[in-house]
Amino acid sequence: MSKLQNMRLIEIPKFRAVSSGPKTLDEIFGDKENSFNTWVHAHRDLLVKSIFEPQDILWHENQDINQSVWVLPVHDNVSEADTSPYEIIEFPGGMFLVATADEKDEADLNETVDCMYKWINNSTVFEYGGFPKSGMCNMPNPGGAIDKALGIAQQQIFLPLKFR
Repeated sequence: MSKLQNMRLIEIPKFRAVSSGPKTLDEIFGDKENSFNTWVHAHRDLLVKSIFEPQDILWHENQDINQSVWVLPVHDNVSEADTSPYEIIEFPGGMFLVATADEKDEADLNETVDCMYKWINNSTVFEYGGFPKSGMCNMPNPGGAIDKALGIAQQQIFLPLKFR
């Protein structure tokens, strides 16, 4: 198997998460009073926090780029009554190949994803996994100061893996 070529392999454990459910990106992140993002900011106390990297994940539902799901881990004592009108799901966890690209640069995104697929296809240990089929992403600097300084929008891309 080749070296990781500026990528990394991670394991994400199963976890409980509040889910936006399948929605458009505008329904998730829009500035509307009833967007999922507005709900998230109003309920931060329910969410598991990390000291240095966000734990939220977004994927496209059934590979439909117009329907995405955003999940954020919740504390064990959080119930669906606390997250209403949103559901709590169990994210199944798994193994992922991770790389970072500039979300604002489609060529960079495509080149990064192509490199990731090439690595998976050449691996003698791993093959493409089953969930989520579309892969996932998150923004490692949601506050934006680093990205503003660099003039980019870093996006971490997670492609699911399984052993051959």
